[in-house]
Amino acid sequence: MKGYMKEGRISDVVRMLEAMRQQTDSSSHPDHVTYTTVISALVKVGAMERARQVLTEMARVGVPANRITYNILLKGYCQQIQIENAKELIKEMSSSAGIEPDVVSYNILIDGLILIDDSAGALEYFNEMRAKGIAPSKVSYTTLMKAFASSGQPRLVQKVFDEMLKDPRVKVDQVAWNMLVEGYCKLGLVEEAKKTVQRMRENGFYPNVATYRSLANGIAVARKPGEALLLWNEVKGRCKVEKEGVSSATSLPPLIPDEGLLDTLADVCVRAAFFKKALEIVVCMEEYGISPNKTKYTRIYVEMHSRMFTSKHASKARQDRSDRKKAAEAFKFWLGLPNSYYGSEWRLEADSFYATD
Repeated sequence: MKGYMKEGRISDVVRMLEAMRQQTDSSSHPDHVTYTTVISALVKVGAMERARQVLTEMARVGVPANRITYNILLKGYCQQIQIENAKELIKEMSSSAGIEPDVVSYNILIDGLILIDDSAGALEYFNEMRAKGIAPSKVSYTTLMKAFASSGQPRLVQKVFDEMLKDPRVKVDQVAWNMLVEGYCKLGLVEEAKKTVQRMRENGFYPNVATYRSLANGIAVARKPGEALLLWNEVKGRCKVEKEGVSSATSLPPLIPDEGLLDTLADVCVRAAFFKKALEIVVCMEEYGISPNKTKYTRIYVEMHSRMFTSKHASKARQDRSDRKKAAEAFKFWLGLPNSYYGSEWRLEADSFYATD
């Protein structure tokens, strides 16, 4: 049955169940493991109604379900965004089956409520769990932090984090720190996020790609391009360590950046006309096998900077900034736009570029 389930052959799993029912030897009849396997297979393909029918059949034939069976079904409901069914099931566990939900059960339901942006509901079940004397796990805390971060409530993220710090049964990890950073960055509160990163370092955790990605997003929301330059310098230094194997007692560990981080930094730099830094970032992307989004950067350039050094109304001082102009021309060259390297003029018409001699 597990082999069929692994291959996605759900009809064969169900046929196996039926074949076991027909066995004359009662020891070969389905037990709770058999039924749980079938429920798991049905949940995997989103057949929640059929999975629930199997649970009902278990009760009818006198095979008691256990907490694992209920948790599998509970997770299926949450994954399918059938939250009301999940709430009914968690009540049924204790009222009908006499099985008290555990921390896993509550974590599944809290995570499901986050999927529908119900942070208040998530907090309600978190408090209910604690009221029943069920100790929250690390996942409980970070899941609730995720709910408040997603709903733009960084102060509540901080409150849950502080509760986690005080709980001797739970060890705060990188995920929790990153969730706190993300909570501030969602609203562009870059200074608060940077203070959190400093606290993270003081507690022995180094920023990872997820940390930097949140910071980059926060910088974009706050429209603070200068902060993007500082962040890029740190990321670039750690990439250099990774590429060249450079190490020292004071250096940060190596870092392998991802597309989300580099694309956000490049986006901020292009919008701020930091073309030299933007080129550094796209070169880094290409070195790591990431394809830069030239179409997006081209549109940003055209919409924001196409007349930067050509407008008659631009000040002479601005037109004479040779370093910035060279960087802009180099960036246009990378984009494939006509530029001073091949002496063409260009304009945007109907979302297309036309070059003329």
